[in-house]
Amino acid sequence: MSTEAPYSKEHLDWLRENYPLMAASDLTAAFNEKFGAIKRTLFRKGLRSGRTGRFGKGDNAWNKGKSGYMGENATSFKKGNLPHNHRPLWSERIDRNGYIEMSVPERNPYTGFETRFKHKHVWIWEQTHGKKPKSTAVIFKDGNNRNFELENLILVSRNELLSANLHGYKNQPEELKPVILNIAKIEAKAGFRLCTGRGRQWRKETKC
Repeated sequence: MSTEAPYSKEHLDWLRENYPLMAASDLTAAFNEKFGAIKRTLFRKGLRSGRTGRFGKGDNAWNKGKSGYMGENATSFKKGNLPHNHRPLWSERIDRNGYIEMSVPERNPYTGFETRFKHKHVWIWEQTHGKKPKSTAVIFKDGNNRNFELENLILVSRNELLSANLHGYKNQPEELKPVILNIAKIEAKAGFRLCTGRGRQWRKETKC
């Protein structure tokens, strides 16, 4: 019997979007904060704390008769303190695929954080051209993922990207790269259904 947790489509879509942008520990914390995974697990397993959240008869609240700000407590962040996993704005890291990610001043739509990690080449492209559509990708024209010159960053559709990858775009000689991009555009426009590991077939003849 499978012990895998029953994740919904919403969970999986969120993980696909954020896994390339976060370290595993940050991803877990953000996932639990958004979806309350721990709470659901406790409930599903029948674990109860015994606490109701209500005052018992004769109990008094610690702040009874007081109003307004009660002051900091032992666990309060002091002014100037930052979480242990805080990364400064514009700091960089390398993701598991070897691409550079950068902390940018953009609100994370899933966690609500004021900053988020984003692929550096995507951020640079968007500063000139605006937000890229979800169905597209920004790639390196010369295949060098450390060349962030604007003219080296081009926008392609997801189908064009898959076709280019199936043709081994990154490892092809410089003079062949424009040819492969043109082939990828033609295949995508012609309606090829591109299936990783299954080659290229006509869209109407396969589902993948």
